[in-house]
Amino acid sequence: MISVIKNISCSQVLKSCFFAVTLLFLLIKEGSSQPFKAFQYKVAIIGNPANPDIRYDSSTLSSLQKLGFNTLQLNIAWGARPADEPLNLEDILYTGDKGDTLRINKRFAAIKSRAQIAKKWGFRTIFHFGAPSVDSLYKLLSPEKIDVATEINSIQKKEITDKYRNLLLRLRKSIPEIDDILVYTFDQEAWIANEFGNGALARGIPLHERVPSFLNMLTKTWAALNPQGRLWWEPWELSAGQIYACIDSLPVSNFGIAMHANIAEVQLTRPVDVWFKNMCNLLAEKNIPVMGEIFMSGANEEVEPLQNIFAPRLVFEELEAMYTVRILTGIKEYYGTIPDKYDPNLLMAGLKLNIPSLGIDHALHQLAIPYGASKNLVLQAWEATAKGLQLFPWDGTWRFRSLPAGGAGIHVFHRWDIGHISGAVAPSPSWKSTRKSLFMITEEEKLDPWFFEDIELRSAAAANQLLVAIEAYEKLDGSLSGASVYKNSIPATILDLRKLEQIMRAIQCYCREVNLAHMMRENVQKNKPVPQDMIDRFNAIMKIDIQNQQKGLVENKNKTSTAEEMLNAFNADPAAWVQQHLIIQ
Repeated sequence: MISVIKNISCSQVLKSCFFAVTLLFLLIKEGSSQPFKAFQYKVAIIGNPANPDIRYDSSTLSSLQKLGFNTLQLNIAWGARPADEPLNLEDILYTGDKGDTLRINKRFAAIKSRAQIAKKWGFRTIFHFGAPSVDSLYKLLSPEKIDVATEINSIQKKEITDKYRNLLLRLRKSIPEIDDILVYTFDQEAWIANEFGNGALARGIPLHERVPSFLNMLTKTWAALNPQGRLWWEPWELSAGQIYACIDSLPVSNFGIAMHANIAEVQLTRPVDVWFKNMCNLLAEKNIPVMGEIFMSGANEEVEPLQNIFAPRLVFEELEAMYTVRILTGIKEYYGTIPDKYDPNLLMAGLKLNIPSLGIDHALHQLAIPYGASKNLVLQAWEATAKGLQLFPWDGTWRFRSLPAGGAGIHVFHRWDIGHISGAVAPSPSWKSTRKSLFMITEEEKLDPWFFEDIELRSAAAANQLLVAIEAYEKLDGSLSGASVYKNSIPATILDLRKLEQIMRAIQCYCREVNLAHMMRENVQKNKPVPQDMIDRFNAIMKIDIQNQQKGLVENKNKTSTAEEMLNAFNADPAAWVQQHLIIQ
């Protein structure tokens, strides 16, 4: 019954991508028990921030249907605005005070077209926006500037609430194919005033006394226009306490909550924390539905812009964790997908969405069947990649998100003046409170050598696993013959893994160099000679750093001094060098 696909043309990619899914349905006995309840909402995004391939065509839409998705978020909705995607209602509905009409009309036409096509295919639709809009928010995140901006756009002003009521009226009239709306009140160029700030309207009034009335107005307006529609609120950037305090005042119909996999982020390796469980339990008492957001693709925010980091076991574990929260109404892709591209992560999501009771060993086996006699190699590669991602210290700092895009060159060709890892992100309630429970550093603070050692050792362990994955993929490439989507995907996967491994190795080297320089500097400051053992150890890690920088994967755009140059300077006078370099602060 089982035949291995070895030769596949480009026109057969879609069929091959769902080989495992179709096969599995044939192998599962009819009437098998399902301990987990299927999700009502299964939300996808077409395209992702690093690859805004936003095709609403038969290839992408049929792919999503076969995977089991039934709802589409119509815009990528990302702060960097890939492909000029809208973040606010004002980006698609001209208000006279933001943007030029040509760009707004173009965005509007795109969203309307996507909504119409999605509905023809039978998908439920969601438009995602932030409100109240604070234009150019990401340039204003300082206490002084944000106080001014949020005072101007305060939800305590009638003209602001009237504005959003009217915008929803226009949205429904203009694009009736939109079923639901997903609203951020923080981020997505939206922000609400700080009760501890200097804005006269909000000062002294807790946030949970202001946000619910705004949400009630939006929900009531949308429900009146679209009785079958729903407003989903993303309580992003609020502290856990603030969110809990809002619950009793939230709408109870035509309303739902969309939540990151934990209070701090969507993290591939850390789904469902205590806050997530608390929220589901509290909201269930009010019959408010909840959607959980996870990564289900080989591209995600943590490894942006890489597109081929495949660890299907981790996607399975994300979904398994979500299924265990039995009162969860839906699941949502957070970053985006390229649905008709061969992506083992997305195929795993499809298997688990279609068959909630599926076990991990069975699922991985099905995904590996097309590799025939080489299936053990691909399983080794996937597992080593999963281990590498799990071992890396994503929880050290949010600044490790978008690891390559967030400064691959900066990591690899790192600074030499100070020893420091940044932790501060934004002056939001959650960053100043609850996020500390998930990220070790959330401020700009002087770090202990034990922190650097922890990051060093975990980065090394992660990078070593990626080398195991690369080796398995290289063997796999040699073992497969002929043209196939599976073999053709291997070079890009290896390249992405090499880039990620290089960055992790650079972080390992930097942290070790910081600690060794710190210890040698202590000796110098106490008028003691620098131990030869420490000099030898420093030379050893610097040689690893030199080799890592010479891999040719990242350009030294900032013309930072190289590890080779720095090692020569160090060896010329170690005592003088450590007095000037890698100073912890």
